[in-house]
Amino acid sequence: MLRRLIIFFSAAFVALSLGPLATSVSARGRSFPIEVTGTINSVDTASRSFTMQTDEPAKIVAIGLRWDCKFKSDDAPAGPEILRKSAYVKVSYFATIFTGNLAVEIEANPKAKSVHGVIEKIEPSNHRLTLRLHRSRCLVVRWADTAIFINRGRIITPAKLTEGTVVNVSYYSPAFERKYAVKVEEHPPF
Repeated sequence: MLRRLIIFFSAAFVALSLGPLATSVSARGRSFPIEVTGTINSVDTASRSFTMQTDEPAKIVAIGLRWDCKFKSDDAPAGPEILRKSAYVKVSYFATIFTGNLAVEIEANPKAKSVHGVIEKIEPSNHRLTLRLHRSRCLVVRWADTAIFINRGRIITPAKLTEGTVVNVSYYSPAFERKYAVKVEEHPPF
């Protein structure tokens, strides 16, 4: 037991003494960053951090900015001014033990992928849609808790979706995660 305490306090001392270096080193613990989309709730410029309501999974996340964080807007380089309340962003970040969540890239107004197909199967309990895109090609997506459903220009509930209906689905496909829809439009205008 004493040996474990000594190891724990030694590790804590090393982590605290590294200071800014720990931010850079520990943020590279995972090979790929976590990717989320959502709406910014608050921005604290003094501490270089912000909170956001994510689409999938639906939760509030506090994220700090790494010293080398990249900003994009409309596929062009931007600056930290894109971080403002109610802005819709896509954030790539590393979750670390010592420093928390640190953003490595933030994109303002990200563009979702969009597909046109027919609803083949609806699973309301799993928030899952199976779409037939072509004769033999299917796409399975979960819809986010914050997803919007539209039928002929009016917002509807997911319970009003019907199988066999033509839909246009806007979705995100984060690396190593499942695809999730943010907008499902029945009878889209052509």
